[in-house]
Amino acid sequence: YQEEIQELNEVARHRPRSTLVMGIQQENRQIRELQQENKELRTSLEEHQSALELIMSKYREQMFRLLMASKKDDPSVITKLKEQHSKV
Repeated sequence: YQEEIQELNEVARHRPRSTLVMGIQQENRQIRELQQENKELRTSLEEHQSALELIMSKYREQMFRLLMASKKDDPSVITKLKEQHSKV
């Protein structure tokens, strides 16, 4: 650790302090921008997941209704659909 600190100090001594401060400020700006982008991406992901959950629940509901309607007509259709669903 001490060796690393010493190396960093040596590198810093070869550059003016104002250059180092400006570099740090620029890095901080970039970090803040990346953090903001991460927040936006997380929000977007959560919204997409919620939408997908809603779509899938509606799909399952429709499939259940289809199965119930098919059950009245032909029990073999239900068996085939169950087999296909278990493969998926």
